Amino acid sequence: MTVEPPSPSSGWAVPAVPLRATAKRYAARRAWALTGSIVLAVLCAMLAMAVGGGDTGKGSTFPPALQVIATVGVFPMIGVSVMLVWRHRFPLLISIIATALTLVLPTTPLPALISLAAVTAIRRGWLMWVMVAATYLATVSSFVWDLTSRMSYLGSFADYPAAGTPARMALFWVAPLIAALVVAPFAAFGIARRIRRERDAAQQGNVAGSRNIAVLHQEVSLERARQELARELHDTLAARLSTLSLHAGALELTVNPDNEQAVAAARTVRESAQTSLDDLRHVVNVLRNPTAASVEAGTGLNNLGQLVNASLREGTDVRAQVLIGDPASCDPVVAHACYRLVQESISNVRRHAPAATLYVDVRGSPETGLTMSAVNWLVPGAPSASDGGGHGLTGMSERAALVGGTFQAGVTPEGSFAVVAWLPWKPQSLN
Repeated sequence: MTVEPPSPSSGWAVPAVPLRATAKRYAARRAWALTGSIVLAVLCAMLAMAVGGGDTGKGSTFPPALQVIATVGVFPMIGVSVMLVWRHRFPLLISIIATALTLVLPTTPLPALISLAAVTAIRRGWLMWVMVAATYLATVSSFVWDLTSRMSYLGSFADYPAAGTPARMALFWVAPLIAALVVAPFAAFGIARRIRRERDAAQQGNVAGSRNIAVLHQEVSLERARQELARELHDTLAARLSTLSLHAGALELTVNPDNEQAVAAARTVRESAQTSLDDLRHVVNVLRNPTAASVEAGTGLNNLGQLVNASLREGTDVRAQVLIGDPASCDPVVAHACYRLVQESISNVRRHAPAATLYVDVRGSPETGLTMSAVNWLVPGAPSASDGGGHGLTGMSERAALVGGTFQAGVTPEGSFAVVAWLPWKPQSLN
C-alpha cells in the first residue's frame, strides 16, 4: 500500500487560520486614515493660500517686502501640508519644520498644531513639552501676524475692528490666551492617544503574564504528576517485570529440551519481559527527565525488523515492507515515534483481530518525510483477544502530532481497518 505525504488536495493539510476578514478590516482602517490625512493636507494648503493671499495686494497693511515674504511663504507651507500625510512616520521632523515656518512667516498655525498632536502621541518627557511650548509660541506669532493684517480672522469674532484701531489693538492682549486654548486640545488629543495605547499594551501584557503564570502552574502540576507516575511505575511494574523475567528464564532452563514448542514459548516470554522492562525503564527516564531523555529516543527505524520478527514469533502474521532512504539522518525522536506507531498497530491487531494478517508499509526519505500504513482485513465474527480502552489510537494520534505529523485511522470502504500516518523527517514545533 503506497501512501503519499500530506498535500492540500488530499485533505491532509491543516486548515488555514481565517485571517482574510482581519486583513480587510486592517486595510479599511488604513484607507480611512490615508483619506483623512489627505483631507487635512488639502485643508491646510488651502488655508495657507488664503492667508498668504489676504496679506498681499491692494489695501494690505504689510510693507512690500513683507508681502513678498508672505507670498513666497505659501509654497513651503503647501509642502508642509503635504508632509502631514506622513506625520505619524516622521512626527518630530515634520513638527519642527511646521513650527519653524509658522514662527517666521505670516501663515496659518494649523499644520504645526496637527503635527504637535502626532508628536505628543508618541513622545513623553522634556522633548514633548519643548515641542508644546514651541508650537504655542508659533501659534501666538501667527495670531499676532493675523491681528496686524487687513483681513484678520481673529477680528471676525470681534465685529471686524479695523487694523490699528483701539478695538483691534485690544485683541493683542488676548492672543496668548486664545493660543493656549487652541494648542491645548491638539496636545491633549495626542497625549490621550498615547495613554490609551500604553493602557492597551499594559492590558495585553497583563493578559500575557496571566497566561504565562497559568502555563507555569500547569507545567508544575504536570511535573509533579510525572514524578509520581515514574515512582509508581518503577516501584510496581518494574519489580513485577523483573520477577516475570526471572521466572521465564528459570522455566526456559527447566523445560524439556525435546519440546521445542515449549522452549520457544519460554524464550519468547523471557525476551518479551526483558524488552518490556527495558522499555519501562526508558519511559521512567522520560518521565523523570523529559528534556534529556528525549534526545535518546530509544528504538527507531533500524529496530523495525526486530519488531516484526518478534511479532511473527509470538504468532501475529505481519507482512512488512520497509523502504527508507538514509535512515541514519532521520531525527531520533521522529524515528522513535514511527517505531511506536508500528508497534501499537501490531498490538491492536493482536488484541482486536488476532486471526487477521497485518500489512505494514513504512517508507520515506529526507525529502518526503516518513509515511507509515498498517492495514488488516476485518474478519466477520472473529473473536477479540482483549477489549481495549480506546486509548491506543488516541495515543498514536498524539504521538504523531507531537513531532508535527498527521494521523488517520478507521474502517475503509473496502472492509479493512487502516492506520495511516505521516511524520516529518525533522520534528516541527507546534504552537
